[in-house]
Amino acid sequence: MEKNHKNVLACFESTFDELFLLESVIKLTKEACLDREVSSQYYNLPEEKKRYLSEERNNYINMLSIALDRVKNLKEINSQIEEEIAYL
Repeated sequence: MEKNHKNVLACFESTFDELFLLESVIKLTKEACLDREVSSQYYNLPEEKKRYLSEERNNYINMLSIALDRVKNLKEINSQIEEEIAYL
């Protein structure tokens, strides 16, 4: 394998490391939001504020789910490209 191919594959490995780290951060954040929502932690707020906080948390949870899907897609794309380069 040529030196350039090895360099490109090393870049893909670095990209994967970053994607796995990003995925972990997103998962931890989503789990924290879910835990607070499921345990109904509303900090003694009035009912109207509780609904607002619940909606806000659910929006964050949904956005984090979308972000996790995008990270998964990026990992799959990276894998495909890495395989193509490895077999050149």
